[in-house]
Amino acid sequence: MQRTHLLKHDLDWLPPSYRVLRNVVAGGVWTVVVSGLVGMSVFGHVHMFGLLGPMLTMGGYLGGGTAARGVLRGRLRKLATGAVDLSKLPTEPDGELVHVAGKVRALGGNRRVYHRSVFSFDGFVRVVHETAENFWLVGDGEPVLVEVDDARLLADGKEQMLDSEDERVRTLEVLPLPRELDRFLAQRAKRREKGKKPRRVRVAEYELVDGAAVEVVGYKSRTIDPTIASRLERDTPFRATLKGGKNLPLLIAPRPA
Repeated sequence: MQRTHLLKHDLDWLPPSYRVLRNVVAGGVWTVVVSGLVGMSVFGHVHMFGLLGPMLTMGGYLGGGTAARGVLRGRLRKLATGAVDLSKLPTEPDGELVHVAGKVRALGGNRRVYHRSVFSFDGFVRVVHETAENFWLVGDGEPVLVEVDDARLLADGKEQMLDSEDERVRTLEVLPLPRELDRFLAQRAKRREKGKKPRRVRVAEYELVDGAAVEVVGYKSRTIDPTIASRLERDTPFRATLKGGKNLPLLIAPRPA
C-alpha cells in the first residue's frame, strides 16, 4: 500500500454520520463525545470499539499534540476488556468488526511494515505520505494475517526540521504529490538552479516495525493457508484475516511500552 494526500483530507475515511462533528470536536469535549456515542448504533452488530474508535481517532487528530494522542491510547486500553482474544478470532463470524491486540511480525525481509510521514515544504500546506505491507499479528494461537490495502495508522511521530539536501527530503520531493505543491516544488528547483539551498522541511515520521505491540480494529475474514498447524487433516486450512471494509478502514494503533 502507498498513498499520498493533503493532511486536510486525512479524515475523509470517516463515516458520513461522523463527519458532521468534524468541526466541533476538540480536545476539551472528550467526555461529551464518548458519552454520546455509548448509545449509538452505526454499523449494526459490532463491538463497542467499532463505535468509539473512529471518533476517538478524530479527536486525537483535531485535539492535536501529545495530550490528545495520550487520550486516544488511554481510551484504547480501557476498551481492551471488550476485545476479542486473538486465539478465538478464527471462531468469530466473517464480516464481524473486531478489536484485537498482539505483536507485529513482518512477512518478509523488511523489518518496517508501516511508515507514515507528515511534512510541509512551506510550513503551511501539510502532506501525508504512507507506505505499508501486510503483516502477521501474533499472540496466543495461530498468527492472524493483517491486510493493509485500506489501513490507517493512528500515530504521528515527533516533528523535526530536515536539511533540504537530506536524502529523506529528496525522496519526498520526487513523490507523486498533490498539485497544491507544484508552486513550492518549482521554487525549490529554482533556488537550486541559482546555487542556493531551499528551505528546510518540517517532517514528522512514524515507523511500525517488527515486534511492535499494536491494537487493530478490522473486519474479520479468512484466507486459505496450508501452513496452518492447528487443524485436522481433512479440514480446509483457513487463516483468520483482518482487513478494512465498506464502512470503516482497518485501524492500527501502537500500544505504549
